[in-house]
Amino acid sequence: MKLLNWFKRKPEPAPAPARVEPVAPTKDRRRMPRFSVQSPEDLQALAEKLFTPYQPPKGVRGDGQAGLAMDSSLSAYMGANYNIVSNFIADGLNFKGYADLAAMMLRAEFRKPVETIAKETTREWIKFRSTDTDEDEDDEEIADKIRELEKEFLRLRVRDVVRRQITHGLGYGLGHIWIGIKGRPLNSAGQNIPLKINANGMAKGTLDRLVNIDPIWTNPNTYNADNPLKENYYRPDNWWVQGVLVHHTRLLTVVPYEVPDILKPAFNFGGLSLTQQLEAYVHNFLRTRQSVSDMASNFATKVLKTDMTGNMQADNCMSYGDIDADSVTGRVAAMNVWQSNNGTFVIDKESEDFDIKTAPLSGLGELQAQSQEFMAGIPGIPLVKLFGIQPQGLNASSEGEIRVFYDEIAAFQEANVGPTVRAIFNLAQINLWGEIDERLDFEFIHLWQLSEKEAAEVEKIKTDTDAVNVQAGVVAPEEARKRQAADPQSIYRNVSLAGPPPEPPDPETDGAGLEGVLRRGEESEDG
Repeated sequence: MKLLNWFKRKPEPAPAPARVEPVAPTKDRRRMPRFSVQSPEDLQALAEKLFTPYQPPKGVRGDGQAGLAMDSSLSAYMGANYNIVSNFIADGLNFKGYADLAAMMLRAEFRKPVETIAKETTREWIKFRSTDTDEDEDDEEIADKIRELEKEFLRLRVRDVVRRQITHGLGYGLGHIWIGIKGRPLNSAGQNIPLKINANGMAKGTLDRLVNIDPIWTNPNTYNADNPLKENYYRPDNWWVQGVLVHHTRLLTVVPYEVPDILKPAFNFGGLSLTQQLEAYVHNFLRTRQSVSDMASNFATKVLKTDMTGNMQADNCMSYGDIDADSVTGRVAAMNVWQSNNGTFVIDKESEDFDIKTAPLSGLGELQAQSQEFMAGIPGIPLVKLFGIQPQGLNASSEGEIRVFYDEIAAFQEANVGPTVRAIFNLAQINLWGEIDERLDFEFIHLWQLSEKEAAEVEKIKTDTDAVNVQAGVVAPEEARKRQAADPQSIYRNVSLAGPPPEPPDPETDGAGLEGVLRRGEESEDG
């Protein structure tokens, strides 16, 4: 009877679907398709948003001072050229703002390249030297001045200040060092006056300190955008520093990666930061790393083969083939609980089977390593320097990559660090002596250094070359001594080689050797 009723049952009507209110489409300009057709109004709004001058936080500019206005012709040009605006959005090249860049600097993948370049740039630092090797009587004076300069650089913490400026320049695109002069008021009236780094523009003993200024607290006040032939074209005449107007000559500014003039107002007259250049590659690495981690943790899947329709029907179910979901989930839960390395899992001998399906893990390490290499390729840092990863394989070595990296650091020093150090070098001389000594100079110490054995071999080759040239009459002994004195790698660089060379040794003494010298000394004492 129950079976007959089951055949006579009527299908129940399906419940009516719940009414879903239509959602009005909204405009989301941040997710604009790259190749969609935009109205002129939308393009104009995007151009004004992306190319408008940077607006600093409240309080950076003086009270009542409005920010820089965008050139109307620029916004109209950008709005009329759709490809410029759309590509700018799609590639993420607009200025992110210092708040976003500061948050990115908290992640190790962004900060480590910045810190590596900044530390390597200032690791060996500089050495002072004299450009005059003719005057013997001035050697002691120049040596005393060099020692005074070294102490002055330590007092001003020049090495640490420059390192932090490079960190700001690479991390935010802009780095400032403020020159603090004694007796100068810390307001707009005292700071918005040009500072000339010479004997007439700065008094002796007035250099107080050097201070790093975070770019978020700065904003340019005025600049020339009319005539490219003028010296100050797209160069700020003065800067607002947290409400104080400071003349540009009192700020030593570095921009490692400069942007075109048309984008400088939007980037706060800074450049494209290294963190923003690394963004796509870091995100790819993080996604790859998480995918590899997920694959490693879920590489094995347990499979329970069972007769679900025969063994897991509900007791009160009259429909043939119906399966009790609770019975299935309960069986799986029991398998997960009981199965372990120290336990035993029991399955039905006739109707169940147990299997483990594993995913191949080969190649995952290469994928993750390749994504790391992309992060190291943008700043040009060898993996052993950036991540401490040694090259693998037979005869693998990082010596060539490190040599290239050191050459890149040398070029970076000359382009971005040299002007700042040169200005501080002149400031320190005026502060110490009231004038700039033209006989003094400095140079960056190259990171690639020869070993003691290699340096001795190179010195011997130079000495043999000098001896041959002197014998051939190409150079005089005095000229060879000048070459030796001016050579920064010479083992005699700390020895005064000015003046005529010493007299040649006595042939008799030279032939007798050390024993003859000692014997003649004993004879002279007896006599």
